[in-house]
Amino acid sequence: MPLYFKAKLTKSCLNYSCTTSAVKTIILTIFSAEIALPLLRYLPYSIILLGSTFSGVVWAEENWALCRAPSLSLIKTNSHNTSKVTEVEADFMSRKNDGIAYFSGQVELTRPSQLLLADELTMNNTAEQIEASGNVIFESSESRLQTEFMTINQKDQSAYFGSSSFTLSEQHIRATANKVIQFNSSLSRYQKIQYTTCDPDNSNWHLTADQLDINQDLGLGTARQTTFYIKDLPVLYLPYFQFPIDDRRISGILTPTIGFSNNNGSSLTVPVYLNIAPNFDATITPVLFGDRGLQISTQNRYLFENNIGHINLSHLNDHKKHARRWSKEWTHQTKLTSNLTFDISWHEVSDIAFFHDFIFMRELDDEEPNLEKAMKFNYNTPLWKSSLLFKSFQNPHPNFDEIDNQPYRLLPKLTIDSLFKKFDNGIEINVKNEWIRFDHNSNSMPMADRNHLASYISWKKSDSGYFFEPKLEYILSNYQLENSTFGVNSIKRNIPIFSLNTGLSLDRDMGISSNWSQTIEPRLYFLHTPYKDQSNIPVFDTTLLSDSYNNFFKSNRFDGLDRIGDANQMTLGIGTRIVNNDSGQQIFSSRIGQIFYTSDRRVQINGKKTQTNSKSNIILETEINPNKNLSIDIKMIYKQKTRKISDSTGSFNYLNDRFAANLEYFFHGSIMEKAIISMVYPINTHWMMMAKYSGAVSLQKPYENLLGVNYESCCWGIKILASQTNSHNFSKKDNSLFFVFTLKGVNKSNQTLDALITKAIVGYKPNF
Repeated sequence: MPLYFKAKLTKSCLNYSCTTSAVKTIILTIFSAEIALPLLRYLPYSIILLGSTFSGVVWAEENWALCRAPSLSLIKTNSHNTSKVTEVEADFMSRKNDGIAYFSGQVELTRPSQLLLADELTMNNTAEQIEASGNVIFESSESRLQTEFMTINQKDQSAYFGSSSFTLSEQHIRATANKVIQFNSSLSRYQKIQYTTCDPDNSNWHLTADQLDINQDLGLGTARQTTFYIKDLPVLYLPYFQFPIDDRRISGILTPTIGFSNNNGSSLTVPVYLNIAPNFDATITPVLFGDRGLQISTQNRYLFENNIGHINLSHLNDHKKHARRWSKEWTHQTKLTSNLTFDISWHEVSDIAFFHDFIFMRELDDEEPNLEKAMKFNYNTPLWKSSLLFKSFQNPHPNFDEIDNQPYRLLPKLTIDSLFKKFDNGIEINVKNEWIRFDHNSNSMPMADRNHLASYISWKKSDSGYFFEPKLEYILSNYQLENSTFGVNSIKRNIPIFSLNTGLSLDRDMGISSNWSQTIEPRLYFLHTPYKDQSNIPVFDTTLLSDSYNNFFKSNRFDGLDRIGDANQMTLGIGTRIVNNDSGQQIFSSRIGQIFYTSDRRVQINGKKTQTNSKSNIILETEINPNKNLSIDIKMIYKQKTRKISDSTGSFNYLNDRFAANLEYFFHGSIMEKAIISMVYPINTHWMMMAKYSGAVSLQKPYENLLGVNYESCCWGIKILASQTNSHNFSKKDNSLFFVFTLKGVNKSNQTLDALITKAIVGYKPNF
């Protein structure tokens, strides 16, 4: 491609030397484009390299919508020179025989979407070098550089810039440097640099560094003698630190968190990330509690060809309790062969108050389920699947240290299930086999080996409008007991179960809207299970199923195998759905069901009386989604004995852009036992508020209260969260306050604090 120079002339040009008087224009093909074009392509790359000093991968993630437009006029794409050639206009130009072209006086070099202005410009064809001096300004659609002198060499891809200021519009970066040296395509040095992402004339913060080295090959920046300023007040000095300039991980300090708690005192959290290897990293989080001492927590992740997992550890010599407090968690997955896998899930804490005292490490919900310690082998084939599980529990409950209240350990649990395919006529035959060793720390508790074999044959006939599925199951169970209170060491149980599940699916177009359709789905379920006395079998892992629509259509009213409920009953259910056929969105669904008994239910959990009622409670479950923003779920239980609604639960979730409102409640009779109210409210473009109340209304005591506020400006943000938490039995209460300060383009907001709020409030999305 030829390179053209324009000169406005009044005299003839001698030896390619011309002066101008703004009268006439000529075009000369005088310089090799093979040299000039690569040099010019390299110039914007150098500017981008300058901008990479602190932002790195943050560029693509930050939101600069709150910033004003830059105070400079960046050229628009396809402005200035829209042709594919490079053009130079100047008051004076000359060319020597050794391949050097010289321009001076209002030099203007343009190429597509790029503009270079200078008092003087020299292009050296032989040395493959370009020099510009005197009020040098380079603009592209993304950046602007202003300096007094610059030189770029294509041969060794080096460059030098004198005292410079530059702006990158997309990353909202403004910076100055006394000197910039580009050693090669990957290594550069900036001396006496000042950097900010704030609006012009409104630098709420900036930082300075005596020297900054950027290594593109390593994806690493190294700064020396760095000072952070809020306005003009120095707030932090770092003699040396490193940071990433791309998406590669490097070791470094993450965003600190400052907090206060009446339970722990003041706290300072300073996470440190260690990039140990491409497949292994760690985050070490020291937390200094004013009342408890120094807690050290580590999060370690690893990834190998057939192994993945993480190990989280925490330790504290608690000055307040005069005890060692700790938490251990290990999750691991291994693929041993194409059919065999091995999993580990190991979690335990030193005491029941651990998660209450250390809010950021709370991983249990309000119900505080068991912590598991489990190892599991899985082996699958096309015809069989099997597993071998070793499992024990820790239950963070006030009485979990009492040995008789601890759950049973499974040492081990072996399951072998068939995966035979259905025959073409719809008949299916399969077998499930389970063997468990129930073990306990207490010598007074019964222990057992339980073998349970369940085989079944079923036949299913269905199409789009109906289904019909009779099923015959046969259960064989064998218990070998130790420490049995009934004086029996061996128990055998064999029970047949017959069920018939059938239903219809009828649909019609609705008159409300031509693209809406409604379904009516009646369902009938027959179940017959003969009575078998099981009162001499200890209860190891069995509870009564809760009342729900789906549970009404199960062949056993117990969750677990120590009890197989006797049944002679029929379940009647009916549901309806309204669907938007265009979008596929389910607008409304509702199901109601009830069980009708023809005989008493004699099999019960220990100490329970025979159930003699002829009807079950009525279950109503409704889900409403009138639009993509609103979701309503309601469940009601109508008790036959009192002929009143005994329990009702509901949730209302509304999400519209950044605004979210949520309500969850649980009524027992006419008394609201529990309520959860939360919201995220964007006050304006800068401020956002979050709040949550979760508590036992009847006791007038909260489980958890949260109140937070986020402020985001163009180049910085702050998050403040106040928290009040109670233990599940209201024996302990803790008030906490946390602060996180973020400088856009330098650090990211604390993800631990965001994760805590996200888990607590449905619809919360961190805005920075």
